Amino acid sequence: MDLTEGFFDTYSTTTSTSRSTQSRRKSSVIPGISIHSAIHATTSTVFQDTLISFLSYIKTQNIPILPVTKPDIRTVLGQGASFLVNGVEMPKDYVDPVTSTLFPQGELLAFKRAVLNKDMANPVADRIRVISNELLTTCHPPLRSHPNIVKLHGIAFETEGPADALNTMPVLVPECAELGNLAEVLETARKEDRAIAFEDKISLCLDIAHGLEILHACGKLR
Repeated sequence: MDLTEGFFDTYSTTTSTSRSTQSRRKSSVIPGISIHSAIHATTSTVFQDTLISFLSYIKTQNIPILPVTKPDIRTVLGQGASFLVNGVEMPKDYVDPVTSTLFPQGELLAFKRAVLNKDMANPVADRIRVISNELLTTCHPPLRSHPNIVKLHGIAFETEGPADALNTMPVLVPECAELGNLAEVLETARKEDRAIAFEDKISLCLDIAHGLEILHACGKLR
């Protein structure tokens, strides 16, 4: 099943219908983006507005949509209050039609999905909102171009839920550190009984400090 095809079929149908009604509302998720909507039911409006806003934003930013849907659940790269990150491999060579970027088969990427939270009133819409906010932060120009901030390679989609009520959820696909996270680097050095050179420790500390500095400067760290 081509998740992206079905996803954009829904998107195209909704925006086409909306233009015919000439009903315009501002998105509460992506600042500065107006969307058309002919949907009036409260529950579905929250979901569709968030979804359409997300799609509108990735289109304006030329963010690739990658054909990866099955992460390796055994490979947990990180986990926090909002996200679970697994490893995922490109299943085949893929050239993004918009940016002409080549993603070779076997390339290891991170698969960053929003996790369920017991305080979420609408688990689908609320998680898309979490992903949208993370996307806005990642695409903020000073962060996007900073060498010590993880780069976003693209987004993907996965389905979840029972067969008769499937939801399509967007997933962030950032770059994956070749050597793992800092804890893994230190643990590998310990297991190999290999001391990390003082110069390398200073370099690691400076990289972390520069990353935190730009986050603070942009007001993206809470």
